[in-house]
Amino acid sequence: MAKEKTDQQVFKEFGIGADQKTLRDLVSSQRKINGRLYKSIEAILDALPKGRTRTPFTVDFDALAKAKEINDEVPGDGVGCNSKGI
Repeated sequence: MAKEKTDQQVFKEFGIGADQKTLRDLVSSQRKINGRLYKSIEAILDALPKGRTRTPFTVDFDALAKAKEINDEVPGDGVGCNSKGI
């Protein structure tokens, strides 16, 4: 897994100057939302059985509960999100 970039590195990569506070806030908030969604999806995948199986399988409900907890935080601080457009 690649090393996680800081906000400052992302701002530099996109050419977002220090004077562009609103854009910086938007990018920073979106990065937090993306990170929470990634962790939530990862927890869901961890809850499912690995590989194909012909036998009944069990689901890790603790991992699913963790995914729900992470997902509940997705709107978070800042701009939040709008799931009505999905």
